[in-house]
This record gives sequence, structure tokens and C-alpha cells, in this order.
Amino acid sequence: MSASLFGQVLHTESFNVIIDTSKVVKGSFMPSFRYRNVEEDFVEIENTADVFIRLGNHSFSIANKLEYAIYGDENLLSGGFVYLEYARLGSKNKMAIEPFFQMHWQDIRGLDRKYAGGSNIRWIVLVKPDMGVFAGAGALYESEKWNYSGVSDSSLIPPEAHPVEVSRFRGTSYLSLKKAFDDLFDLDLSVYFQPTFSAPFDDYRMAASSELTYNFSEHFGLTLQYQNIFDSKPEVPIDRLYNDVTLGFVLSF
Repeated sequence: MSASLFGQVLHTESFNVIIDTSKVVKGSFMPSFRYRNVEEDFVEIENTADVFIRLGNHSFSIANKLEYAIYGDENLLSGGFVYLEYARLGSKNKMAIEPFFQMHWQDIRGLDRKYAGGSNIRWIVLVKPDMGVFAGAGALYESEKWNYSGVSDSSLIPPEAHPVEVSRFRGTSYLSLKKAFDDLFDLDLSVYFQPTFSAPFDDYRMAASSELTYNFSEHFGLTLQYQNIFDSKPEVPIDRLYNDVTLGFVLSF
């Protein structure tokens, strides 16, 4: 499993999670190729990797992504992220505290850089050998720097366009479902809601991720992934709704 779309919201629940408690390490690598017809032709080669380690009641998630792209006539490192998470699950309950840190950037949206750190309370709603349901809620503090490279309508760019920098607290929440159908298909669904504390119903970000993997073997599969992000009040005049579809091979262990 992998997280492809990132920018205002990182789809962290599409990373690997160990449902079988007898397993210690689980991870995946997903190289892919993508073409997008945005402001100019956009061709991209990328690789996503994530590893989940469980040691008793302790778990660690590490994920990263790098994208190399050709945007019109320009070659650029278009995006990437680093994500770190720790969780400690109590032996007699289904709740866990999960602090996290993330850093990402995405030139195609105009996100020069973003740093965020926070913590969630994670609730294991249901775990079976072939299925897991998880929910979480918490808060984060984020610092973002935006430019106007992702604005498709040049008339919306100010005459003296300066980078926009903003720092604030946000609430975080998510719900996710992971389901295996025999050894043939894996389904991964998740939704996210991140409101500001000052105007939670006016200034918020929502996101969703849907992923279906066909397993050729235990360690090799083909993944179709659809993700989106909705930002009610973007910092620069980009589209509020962003969609992304990725088809790629995945190597897992």
C-alpha cells in the first residue's frame, strides 16, 4: 500500500498496517509513471516506500516518497514527503497514542514546503485476520510556505506575487478500512477531516483515498489508487478540489 497524493493532507492511513499480530515487519515499494494535463503537460516518475514495524505493544511507521517530473520544458523534483509515526498500544485496550511528524512539498500545487507535527488517539475498532477498521482523532501544528506555481489562471496571480507563509493548529481525524479478499485482492479505504480550531466549519480540509491491489503473488501486485483533497480556503488561488489516479506495480514484504 502507498500514499500517492499529498499536499495539504497526507493520506497516512494508506500506509501499511500489520493486522496479523504474529508479523513483525511489513512494507512496500511502489514505482509508478504518471501523465497529467494540468497547466502544461506533466510527466512524472516516482517511487513510494513505507515500512511498518511492530515490537510487542510498540509500533513504528516510516514512509517517504520522491517524484521526478518534466513540467512543460522544465525538469524538476516535483514533490516528496517524509513521514514518521510511533504508537504504543496498551495490552488491555484498543486505544493508542500516536505522535507523528511529517515534511512534504509539491511543486505542482505550489506547496514549497510543509512541516507538521502532532498526535492522535487511535482506536482499533475491529481487527480480524483478513480485515481491520481504525479511527483516530487529535491535533497537529503545521507550518506552510506556498508560491503561485500551481495557479492555472494567471489573472488570479497578484502583480507582486510573494510567497505565502502560514502557521497554525488544526484538528485531525480519520477513519479507515483494510480488507483482504483471500490472497487475491486487498482493499484500502480511508477518509480524513482537518479543521482549523478558529473556524472548523468554514476553514477545513477533507480528503479520501481508495486503493485496490491485485496480487500476482505474495510479494508482487498491481495497484489502482484514487485519492482526492478538498481545501475550503486554499492559501493561494488553486482549485479547491484536487483529484489523482495512479496505476502502478507494488513490491511488498
